[in-house]
Amino acid sequence: MAAAFTRGDADGQTRAPADSAAHPRALQGTRLAGHATPGGTGAYAVRSVNNPASAGLAAHGYGMVGATGLTASRLGFGGYRIDADESEHRDALAKALREGCNLIDTSTNYTDGESERLIGAVLTELVRKGELKREEVIVVSKIGYVQGQNLKAAEAREKAGKPYSEVVKYGEGIWHCLHPEFLADQLDLSLDRLGLAMLDVCLLHNPEYFLSDANHRQLTDLPRLRDQFYKRIMKAFAYFEGQVAAGRLRYYGVSSNTCTAEPSDPEATSLSRMLEAAQAGAQSAGCATHHFRVLQCPMNLFESGAMLTPNTGPGEQQTVLDLAQAEGLAVLANRPLNAIPAKGGGMVRLAELPVEPPAVSFEAQRDRIADLEKEYRREFVPHIKNAGQGLPPEDYFRWADELAKVRARVQSIEHWEQIEGQMIAPHLHQVLRALSQHLTGEVGDRWQAWRDRYLPELLTLLKELRREATVKSREKTAAITNLLDPFLPESKRKESLSRKALWVLASTPGVTCVLNGMRTPAYVDDSLGILGWEPLPDVRRIYEAIKKSG
Repeated sequence: MAAAFTRGDADGQTRAPADSAAHPRALQGTRLAGHATPGGTGAYAVRSVNNPASAGLAAHGYGMVGATGLTASRLGFGGYRIDADESEHRDALAKALREGCNLIDTSTNYTDGESERLIGAVLTELVRKGELKREEVIVVSKIGYVQGQNLKAAEAREKAGKPYSEVVKYGEGIWHCLHPEFLADQLDLSLDRLGLAMLDVCLLHNPEYFLSDANHRQLTDLPRLRDQFYKRIMKAFAYFEGQVAAGRLRYYGVSSNTCTAEPSDPEATSLSRMLEAAQAGAQSAGCATHHFRVLQCPMNLFESGAMLTPNTGPGEQQTVLDLAQAEGLAVLANRPLNAIPAKGGGMVRLAELPVEPPAVSFEAQRDRIADLEKEYRREFVPHIKNAGQGLPPEDYFRWADELAKVRARVQSIEHWEQIEGQMIAPHLHQVLRALSQHLTGEVGDRWQAWRDRYLPELLTLLKELRREATVKSREKTAAITNLLDPFLPESKRKESLSRKALWVLASTPGVTCVLNGMRTPAYVDDSLGILGWEPLPDVRRIYEAIKKSG
């Protein structure tokens, strides 16, 4: 890798060539020296509060990152769905860094590495231009998933007789690994994509896949399984300690979706046992004390286990936030606006979506689709050879009936998007491609003409179903708003639900930073605005009221 680096300037920053193009991929191969520092992050916070472009930011919009001495904005940039080929995502991140957000969270598996590439490119460009210093920004990435290109590489290793050890093969296309050999390969790739000489924080990404896999296979010796699990965690932490000593990593930790679960949950992870594993790992690596400094977990208005569930510490009497504060750990809250209520009903998006007036009557549009599908069965099915497997050709297009059945079951826009993305789109794509290859000649020409009439009508019906699903979501968010508003000052009750939800989290004692997926410049503006709002007092009563409501 060293051959691709440019010469470091006097300030210690490794500069990109002066003629580097603006596109993210053009900057790959450069490296930024250094890491986030207490002085750098503190200076960034002061400068942001006094920056006219960051109108409304206040000192209470920043806080200490546990016991690290670093200062972070209470709202962080979540890199879950950002992509190096999307200029709007690039612009959003650049705007966030310029205007007050100095903590970025990503993972090796987000958009198959493209998230890290975009972050590295934007950070390098802003440093090269002198708009930012490397020591001002905290970069967090995560390792654990074996998906996409990583999965192909792992499969190739297996075929070559050199498999990674201790791989959890949870499902098709989803493997997971915490073994130091895998972590070493992934950290190399992560630093390459980010263009960094040192990563500020590296987290084990959802290590509970080991426990989830055991639970799905109905393995019942939970004490033994948990001992095995924390032994793997300890080995991973020992590897991280070595990387801290080598100057490639500053701090480490865990991102777990189940560390806030009830302790009786067979898939639950325990922060107290993670800390024990960290100390054991440090001793194994010859270090006097560990560098476990960050925990990431889901938290939102509905999922408040970090504050309300005693599930860790001696006798399971402490909550995650209690123990984290006592141990000087930073807590990063993810999924702040995508809530999964305890009583089910699927995911709830804590944001009001615009609802357009109906463009068509569902019933009338459904009848148009039914007529076109009758025409398909009459004109084309006789020309299609039935392979004897899967759906018969006469059932390829039955959306008039299917969508009428689905309509009543759709619970929200999130539920509809799941149906559309997992059931409707894949089927349509497969059938349309197969028939376009199968039907040729004069029949093929008629098929193409029918398809060109059918698809716009079907899309119109799907759009109406999306609108109806959005109405159902708005009904849910209106109920949440009615529950939340009595706890808020009058001056903030007309703000959007998303801003209110972020504000509650950012006001929660023990929560260091709320990670939000701000993928457009407009959304950055909207979200960062809460950093100027005075923290809410006594947010516990809000979480308790919402938990009681279900």
